[in-house]
Amino acid sequence: MRISDGEMGANRNNSNLKPCSHNIEGKEIWVVDDHQYVLLIWGRLFQNRKQPLVLVSIDYHPDTNPPFWLWAYQKAMAIDPEREAELVKKFQNRMVSTLEPLNLNSLQMVMDQIRNDEHINAAMELGYLSNYHMINCMEKHVYSRGHHYLVPESQFGSLKDDMFKNVGLSLKKIRNESLILDIDLDYFLRPENFELDLKRNSIFADLVNQAQIITVARSKTYFDFLKTDPFTIEYCEAKLIELLEKIIQKQIKK
Repeated sequence: MRISDGEMGANRNNSNLKPCSHNIEGKEIWVVDDHQYVLLIWGRLFQNRKQPLVLVSIDYHPDTNPPFWLWAYQKAMAIDPEREAELVKKFQNRMVSTLEPLNLNSLQMVMDQIRNDEHINAAMELGYLSNYHMINCMEKHVYSRGHHYLVPESQFGSLKDDMFKNVGLSLKKIRNESLILDIDLDYFLRPENFELDLKRNSIFADLVNQAQIITVARSKTYFDFLKTDPFTIEYCEAKLIELLEKIIQKQIKK
């Protein structure tokens, strides 16, 4: 899968897409600066497959606000605060109605109105996803669709089996699903989070190997604010890619 300049926008600073993403043994890993831009990558995958996938996202934040919510809320409050709820829904519906799932240009045109915590339910609305599993450190939302898993504070940043078991993610439910694995670097608080014993911890490795594609968001502002050890976003990204490479190559050698 390759995404052209036109599909991602003429200005790469606006698209936030890393010009040189990774292909490890045929598995593509795309890196964006701002999380909402994974929508364009998921959209291209949907164009190619014509079928929705299931998302597993690992993030400090839940990132499952409704699409265009903040933009619609600010517009509604500026027009008539007393009709806020009515107008928010109206403006959200209007924006969603302009989107054509198979036309990435229609999505590119409105990326400025989508925040970095609205992309998951935007993807649900577009049909790019059939379901999602959101592992995060802040809130265990309960919506009519999708699943949320709250990481205990003592395990923030962990990729170990104990974390996945404690949050209640059952791999049996997604074992035969076509997955997108999505990771936000602000989830990782210290370098030791990447010290994963692949002989003893297999759940994250299973997710990596099952994923059709992997997307990664840098979210530098949040990363710098949340980290508990003095390491850089560049180091964090490199350590994650190194871990993913180890997992993928180990699977290939089996």
